[in-house]
Amino acid sequence: MVVKMDYVDDLSDVIPNEALEAFKKLISRKNVGLACDFLMRHYRDEYWPRRTGSMPPLRKRLSSNVITLPKPKMMSAPISTVIINRRSADDFVNEPISIDDLATVLYLGVGITGWASAYGYDKYPLRAYPSAGALQPVEAYPVINNVLGLKSGLYHYDPFDHALELLRPGNYGSLMADLALGQDHVSRAAVIIVLTVVYARTYWKYWKRALRYVLLDAGAAMENIYLAATGLGLGVRAVGAFYDNELCNFLGIDCLSEFPVVMVLVGKGIYETYQ
Repeated sequence: MVVKMDYVDDLSDVIPNEALEAFKKLISRKNVGLACDFLMRHYRDEYWPRRTGSMPPLRKRLSSNVITLPKPKMMSAPISTVIINRRSADDFVNEPISIDDLATVLYLGVGITGWASAYGYDKYPLRAYPSAGALQPVEAYPVINNVLGLKSGLYHYDPFDHALELLRPGNYGSLMADLALGQDHVSRAAVIIVLTVVYARTYWKYWKRALRYVLLDAGAAMENIYLAATGLGLGVRAVGAFYDNELCNFLGIDCLSEFPVVMVLVGKGIYETYQ
């Protein structure tokens, strides 16, 4: 691996020297992930631009073809029971789930659950998942395979209206399995919820720390989906292995300002590992 270190040295006015030296040492060993982490770490008396320019918008509208979702169910299972019972499904039975269940999973996963005064707005949304600075970078793209009352296809979830926007009708189960490095069980999930992050929303306030924070936010949203699906008696499994650029092309995003973090599969689960 050849890295032109003069480009790294150009960061010396904004990144402390100890971080740059650690980066050079680790990148020379091909330890890419840990090397990049050193550039995101906090150091005393460091340069840190915050809230530069206008705050990026929190809402994405992608289609005029909108399906309003039913109100989410209120689950009666104690949260302690749901957490204890939470497991990842080994596979899925190719059977449908209800649109009511999907609406509940999306709402409890990434929905708007309240409003507050913040960032100069009298009415600022609060989300089901905890978010650094309440900046809400996570977007959800459900790929519907087998949901009663919905056509198969790629959708985008609009939490402001608790609605789905149809982006691409069609049967994409096999394609999603292929994009997930050939993991065949992906094709049998009733819905594949692709969680992406809009990087600028968090970068606006947290600069170099933003990458850590958007990944934490997506992880929190993923766990919400796990718990919601478990509480509804559904199977759930997260998939983090996929061909990023090809998935971005399918979603219609650029893989830079917005990029995928995880696929969350939901459906009628088969559990073998934990029996």
